[in-house]
Amino acid sequence: MDNLINKLEKLNFTKTESKVYLSLLKHGDMSGYQIGKVLGLSRSSVYSALDTLYAKGAITLLPGDAKIYSPRNPNDLIENIKDDFNNSANQLMDDLKNIQLKEINEGYMNIKGKKNIVSKMSEMIKKSTKEIYMNTDFDVELFKNDLAEAINRGVRVVIFSFSALNFERIPLEFYSHGIRVCECGANTRLMLVIDYEEVLIASKGIDEDYIGTFSFNKLLVQITSEHIHHDIYLMKLKEKYGEDLFDESIVLNTLMEKENSFDDTHQ
Repeated sequence: MDNLINKLEKLNFTKTESKVYLSLLKHGDMSGYQIGKVLGLSRSSVYSALDTLYAKGAITLLPGDAKIYSPRNPNDLIENIKDDFNNSANQLMDDLKNIQLKEINEGYMNIKGKKNIVSKMSEMIKKSTKEIYMNTDFDVELFKNDLAEAINRGVRVVIFSFSALNFERIPLEFYSHGIRVCECGANTRLMLVIDYEEVLIASKGIDEDYIGTFSFNKLLVQITSEHIHHDIYLMKLKEKYGEDLFDESIVLNTLMEKENSFDDTHQ
C-alpha cells in the first residue's frame, strides 16, 4: 500500500487523498463516515480529500440523498492524468520557447553540463540546412548520426580537429593533424557553427564540468567561423610547404601563446 501511495503522491495526490482513493478501490463504494472509520482518519480530513478527489475526477458521487462515493476506473484516471500532463507540458514548452528566443535574441544563452551541451549540439545539427563548421575533439559517437542525416539532407559539413577522429563511411570534409586523442585530451572543446547563423562554443571548466555558450550573435558566429577556417588554412599551408609555420620570428609572446604552447601540436 505504501508503494502505491508514494506513486500517487508523484502524480500530485496528497497522502490522505491517496489513502481515500485506494480505500474506495479496495472496499468499494462508501460514505465519508465509512472511509474515516476504515482509515482511522478524522471526518474533516476525509471530506477535504473527497472534495479534492471529486474535483480531480478521481471519484464520483452516486445519485441519492446519502453521499456515497465511487472510485473512478484506474485506467481511465491515469489516462486522464497523462493527457492533462502532456497538454500542460506542450503548452509550457511553447511558452518557454518564446521566452528563450527573446533572451537569445538579446544576447547569449549559457549552458552547463556535457549532456546539455551535446543535446544542444544535436538540436542545431538537426535543424541545419546549408553548412556546418566544427572544431572539436568530442567523441564522434555523440553526433555522427546527426551529421550523417544532415549530409543526406544536402548539408555541407566541414570539420577540423587536432585529434584523429574516426568519421568512417560519413562523406564529410574532415581536416586533422592526426594527433591521437590520448595525447591531446579527449572531449575538451567544441566550436560549432550552423548555416553561418548560430554558434555553440563549449569546453571543460575549471571544476571539470562542461560549460558552453550558444548565440545568434553575428560577430561571434563570424569569429568562430574564421577560427575554424584559419585552422584548416594553416594545416594546408604546413602540408604544402612541409615546415613548421610557427617559429620565434612570428610569435608575439602573448599570454595566449604561452598558455597554448604555440607549436605544431598546440591546443
